[in-house]
Amino acid sequence: MNDPAQDAVPPAMFRWISEVPADRPVALLVRHSVRDELPHDDIGYELPLNPLGVRLARSLGAAMRGRVRSLRSSPVSRCVETAALIGEAAGAAFDTVPDRMLGDPGAYVIDRQLAGRNWLAMGSRGIMAHLAFRDDPLPGTEHPDVGARKLVRHMLDVAADAPGLHVFVTHDILLAATAARFLGPPRGPEPWPRYLEGAFFWRDEAGLTAAYRDASRPGLADPSRV
Repeated sequence: MNDPAQDAVPPAMFRWISEVPADRPVALLVRHSVRDELPHDDIGYELPLNPLGVRLARSLGAAMRGRVRSLRSSPVSRCVETAALIGEAAGAAFDTVPDRMLGDPGAYVIDRQLAGRNWLAMGSRGIMAHLAFRDDPLPGTEHPDVGARKLVRHMLDVAADAPGLHVFVTHDILLAATAARFLGPPRGPEPWPRYLEGAFFWRDEAGLTAAYRDASRPGLADPSRV
């Protein structure tokens, strides 16, 4: 069964949607919406959203109505479905673009077969802990700092000069690793991303700002310039 704590859009998402600047491009890296539990020893690439997941994706999209400027998604079906539901509720009149940088292979995964073995041996939480806390790459993956910079650089390049929210739907591992590399390792009793939890990135005069949960860090080095 799904954790009852996952049965709502994380409140911090609504806070940041209201607080991020409206006059500049903002990239939102967000985990897909709610699915049923994965089958045992199966990555579950084709497992769709469940009815709760459909409802919550629409709720998040409604909070961004009129502000979404682009939609990209991991090619995995539940991510594509999440992006489409967000876009529909946000009133976005364009299609979702499948984006390999958000999946497997992508910004972090170099060799899909080796990365799959990591998942079977460690599970998603084991991989997230490794990427968030350690400084050595797993077999078949980029160094986590390299992967995080690559992904954020890609998102900022897609957002370009178009003010508004640019939504990138991905998986918990990519979100956890990227948030940790820009904002520090996770703390507290729930360290890993909930469904529809996301990190926001935007440029301003001081450099790059990253925001996730209750934390934000302005003045970061822009990955497009390092």
